[in-house]
Amino acid sequence: MAYIGKQPSTKFSAAAKQDSFTGDGSTTTFDVANIIPSGGENSLQVFVDNVRQKPGASNAYTIGNDGSGDLKRITFTAAPDASAEIYVITPFEATNIKNIGDGTVTTAKLEADAITGAKIADDAVNSEHLTDGSVDNVHLSGSIADSKLSTITTASKVNVSSLSAPGSASVFLTGARTYVAVDTSQQDTNAFNISLLGFKIAVNEGLTVFNLVDGIVDEFHDESGTDEGEGSNDLYCGTSDYYINSTSASGSPISNSAGFSLTAITEPDTSTVGTNPASGAGTFAQFTATGTSVNAFVWGAAGAGGGHSNTRPVSGGGGGFVEGTIATTPGQTLYISAGEGGQMTCTSERVGGFFGGGNSGVDSAPNPKGPTSSDSSCSSGGGVAGVFKVDYPGIGPAIGDSSGPGPVVGNIFLVAGAGGGGGGHDSETSNPPHAGPAYVGGAGGGLTGNAGGTQTEQTNAVSGQGGGGGGDQEQGGQGSPSPQGGNTDGKFLEGADANGPDVNTAAGGAGFFGGGNGNYVPGGVDDRSGGGGSSYFGHPQVTSGATEDGTLLDSGGSTDPYYPSIPYAAGEGTGPGENGESSPAGTGKDGYVLLTATTSATATSTVITSNAFAAGSVPTTSRIVVFEENVATPTLNTDIIASISRDGGSNFTTATLSDSGYVTGSSGQRILTGQATISGQPSGQSMRWKLALANNSVKIHGVSLQWA
Repeated sequence: MAYIGKQPSTKFSAAAKQDSFTGDGSTTTFDVANIIPSGGENSLQVFVDNVRQKPGASNAYTIGNDGSGDLKRITFTAAPDASAEIYVITPFEATNIKNIGDGTVTTAKLEADAITGAKIADDAVNSEHLTDGSVDNVHLSGSIADSKLSTITTASKVNVSSLSAPGSASVFLTGARTYVAVDTSQQDTNAFNISLLGFKIAVNEGLTVFNLVDGIVDEFHDESGTDEGEGSNDLYCGTSDYYINSTSASGSPISNSAGFSLTAITEPDTSTVGTNPASGAGTFAQFTATGTSVNAFVWGAAGAGGGHSNTRPVSGGGGGFVEGTIATTPGQTLYISAGEGGQMTCTSERVGGFFGGGNSGVDSAPNPKGPTSSDSSCSSGGGVAGVFKVDYPGIGPAIGDSSGPGPVVGNIFLVAGAGGGGGGHDSETSNPPHAGPAYVGGAGGGLTGNAGGTQTEQTNAVSGQGGGGGGDQEQGGQGSPSPQGGNTDGKFLEGADANGPDVNTAAGGAGFFGGGNGNYVPGGVDDRSGGGGSSYFGHPQVTSGATEDGTLLDSGGSTDPYYPSIPYAAGEGTGPGENGESSPAGTGKDGYVLLTATTSATATSTVITSNAFAAGSVPTTSRIVVFEENVATPTLNTDIIASISRDGGSNFTTATLSDSGYVTGSSGQRILTGQATISGQPSGQSMRWKLALANNSVKIHGVSLQWA
């Protein structure tokens, strides 16, 4: 049946709660177990001994927060009596609503600071219950703890200024959400790879005109894609795969060296070999300077071995050593003499080392054992080793003069003194092989050569022994005087000849001034060995000059770092036999010249032309892409000119290049592009590109050509 009046509500309230206490006559405050709704004190029922109490500060009690901040405390205005029964009924409890429909709670329904962390249970609020902007800073105080918030996934909910980052500017966030320092070890490699990628993108997979590695556009790998017959000065760097218009494959200064013996050279690009067709004869080698200075190292030649008895041979003197830096102009020619070692040869012909070595004595009756007889020891001196401003024999007429050379000295940069020939008239029992200093030829200087049979730098002959004196900077060494006569002094660039009636005397070594000859001295040690020549480095174009004399057997400069690298023991003296055994006469070791220089790289006028390759039809336009790297500062279309041909290279049309930008910042590696209309050329389908480079050096890493 129908109801009379208002229809009953379908809603319901929660059941009432109750709390009980017992008074003690002194306690006025009691905390109930259930939260009292705010403003609900009027519906709260409080009984003391079954008498309901009236709320209010001027009445029986008031309500307030307990120690946890919840509204649960009843405070009586007077303590209930001891054993009084206190009974509290809470008609309803503050409701904890967990499932609120989207949008039903708005900012208008929330007072500022009404919601704190204590009011929000863990995981009670998630992204499903909060729409963007529904809860802002005004409504949330800073008291919400991290434990009250689940993971925030929407960027709009996060204030970026609140995020923290590491303090160091050298570390960065990785994909693994960690901060690490940037690895710079591969920056150069990465930069080049970026350059190459830019090149491949720029050519748009067009046909490359060099070797097509793996079927895509690629950088240079070798010279197979270019026509060497059509190109000029197109220097290719095989280690880094590029062409360069420079005298240096790297574009950096070049360190090189050139070695000279009498008949061989180590560096044919800058050097021309000398000759030595016969003992005492020959021509100078030549060296073309490419820079402004050359470092020269010169080892002098040794004298020939000697000894009156074949079973007791003695050595010729070792060569001297000189070094210095010669100021040059690019393209200047230097003339080189390596210095021929002296020979022991007793024939009807007098022979000395080329050039200027003192000539040996003569004997028309050679012994069948070898080129000496039991009565002969015909030992010559070593020839001049040095670097000259002019060719031989144009040094000047003063060669062989006994006085000063005068202006001729301006034609001489460096000279290393040569050793004198070995002498002696020893018996079968005296002086073991190569014994010294007696009988051994005087070594080359030093600024003064050694006297024969000694290791003393002196110009005078050795009194009472028969050894000739060494040459110095102003005069030749003194020939040893003898009652038989035949003593000869050394001269300018020449050693003294063995010049006595006794053929067993030895000749002097050549040098700036040569050594004197040895001679027979009755009643003396009977040395008869020649003196050594002097070295020289006094030319005004020579700086850092230095010299060292040889020893009785060894060359000067044998401790120089370059000495072990020369092809033989330059300038070492030698005798005619080993271990006292009879053998053919030994020859003194030749000298050697080594030149080193650091040459600045210079740009060259270079043309690089591709091989021809076929187009599928007659093209009318063409596009060129160049992967280029600056060495200097080139000007496009002046220092780098690109052109294209469709008729196999008989005609070319220039393509104006433009800079597409550095592909790795300011590295110098960039992409150049250009187009040309080639319809005006004779009809053809044989495509070629050409690059003309000049003035400023560049590296060309790759070229691609397209057409339509």
